Amino acid sequence: MSGISMMWPDTTVPSTDYLVVDAAAVTDLNIDRIITAIVAQDEFQLRSWFSQPVRDPDTVRYRQEIFADLANDSVREVFDAFAAGMRSMRKRLTWQDRLHHPYQRQWWQLSAAAEYLDTVTRFAEALSELPLTSRALTRWREFMGAYLTGPGFDRLSAAVRPVQQALGEVRYSVRIVDRTLEVAPADIAPDYSAAIANLFSRFGVGAPRPPRPRSEWDDLNHMEEQILDHVAALHPHTLAQLTEFAHSHEQFADTDVMRFDREIQFYLTYLSFVRQVSGTTRAMCLPRLASHGEQIHAEDAFDVALLTRCGRSEAEVVCNDLRLSGPERVLVVTGPNQGGKTTFARMVGQLVYFAALGCPVPARRACLPLADRLFTHFEHAEQATDPDGRLAEELLRIRDTLEAATTDSVVVLNESFSATSTADAVRIGRDVLDQLVERGSIAVWVTFFEELARTEPATVSMVAATDPDDPAQRTFRIERRPADGHAHAVALAERFGLTYDFVTARIAACK
Repeated sequence: MSGISMMWPDTTVPSTDYLVVDAAAVTDLNIDRIITAIVAQDEFQLRSWFSQPVRDPDTVRYRQEIFADLANDSVREVFDAFAAGMRSMRKRLTWQDRLHHPYQRQWWQLSAAAEYLDTVTRFAEALSELPLTSRALTRWREFMGAYLTGPGFDRLSAAVRPVQQALGEVRYSVRIVDRTLEVAPADIAPDYSAAIANLFSRFGVGAPRPPRPRSEWDDLNHMEEQILDHVAALHPHTLAQLTEFAHSHEQFADTDVMRFDREIQFYLTYLSFVRQVSGTTRAMCLPRLASHGEQIHAEDAFDVALLTRCGRSEAEVVCNDLRLSGPERVLVVTGPNQGGKTTFARMVGQLVYFAALGCPVPARRACLPLADRLFTHFEHAEQATDPDGRLAEELLRIRDTLEAATTDSVVVLNESFSATSTADAVRIGRDVLDQLVERGSIAVWVTFFEELARTEPATVSMVAATDPDDPAQRTFRIERRPADGHAHAVALAERFGLTYDFVTARIAACK
């Protein structure tokens, strides 16, 4: 059995099964920042996988099954141990490439092969005891059992172990004569080190300082290389075995095992990230995939990107709920500035994106759509090189979005059309909203124009709440309720310096 992938139910997936997300959406939703935090140094080149969400339900469920298995700590520890052993093997091979003495290079190749044998053996034995249920990992367990008893693994073991044993039995003596070192067969003369140390201890001389223990990663100096050459002359058969092994086993690791080692990192790396961002007050879950007409919801969801910023504390990340049921398709989010509206919109986009990767999403419970396209329409700064101005650029972008959007698409809009007058923005917004509803797309629209939060079956009004005792204090909670009619007025007052505090301060300054 071979060709088992941890990423796909089959070996390949056609390109038409990918969720379409353009570069602007990746940036608008801070997904690029999240992926960078997940992959870190990207030792395994995982960014390409995290940048390719899919829309094939079977692929998503295939990956969710693996995540569900690895959610068990005892299961994940076995896979973590395998990954650590394989990382040690690769480190040995990388170190080998930096060395120039042939026997030293050959020894590191042997050491890497031995590490591979031990790692694979321990892994296969541990797999047989694990409570696995996913299609991928149960098939992989069968593969590992067959591989461990197969001829290829036996041949490698038969090649490695005798050379290891022979090298372990090599003995020699080194004698310093004036300025020269003499390497000879091991003698049986007693070691007088302890006796001499005991003799001098009566004169108040302390025990000799032990030499610095050598690390296996220490390189040989020129003198040690000469000693090694002399030892090879004393034990030609043993060193010839080492050379023969190195020449005949340049590629000793099985290609399927190496592929698995990389693919399983998609899961282990993401789960490590989950442990970092979940904290004590948040949870991440594997969402159910919503079928057409099924309620879409997320409980205690949050914006993961907030937790990738330096200095961001757990208390500053507020969880929110969302729900679309029956004919509801559009969430219209209003409320005061800096109240968490844009964060809420980004959160929705992130939920859709990571659900399409088959990964746990930032919510305690969720049922999410598997979208075909994920669009964003965020307010961008006007470019001096744009002859038509910001409003024309926004209209062109929304036109392209509406032309491509389908009933399976998700659109996230943030403060769109604020570059024009209120009347024009509301009129344009209503036309766009009508077309989104007509297409049946799921949308989240953050806006100051509360006229868009109209009461009709397809739209839901949500409001960024403030502290009832101090309306200037934001709670960052996004509540499902009718717009209160004050958000745009407050925003205008803040923009033009006409808030109560500002005006009273100006009056006091003029007295």
